[in-house]
Amino acid sequence: MQQINPRIRSMSWDETTEYGLCNRGLMMEDNEITYRLSSGSADSLYVFKSGVVLYVLTVNLNLDYLALDVYMPNEPDPIDSIFLQGEWSIEEFLGKRWRTLSVKSITSCLINHLS
Repeated sequence: MQQINPRIRSMSWDETTEYGLCNRGLMMEDNEITYRLSSGSADSLYVFKSGVVLYVLTVNLNLDYLALDVYMPNEPDPIDSIFLQGEWSIEEFLGKRWRTLSVKSITSCLINHLS
């Protein structure tokens, strides 16, 4: 699994309308494919690639949550995801010292909990 830096941008107004949203979300572009992210503009995003699979780790320490979304080529929305909010939920999956883990380690641990 390798960390990558694809282009991440705000949705256009047309995309916002198409998805039925009130606020502009985020889009990720990788190899001429566009993916709709469930992350917000105040989140920290980390993107990893393993083969053709893309993993997007979303971290927001101010709102106390972590999320992992899994994307496949030609699928604009995540095919699987996990969302953890609150210290207790995060510690249950990652342990009490989760804040000392690297983003790659957090991503790997969350991947192991996906169905």
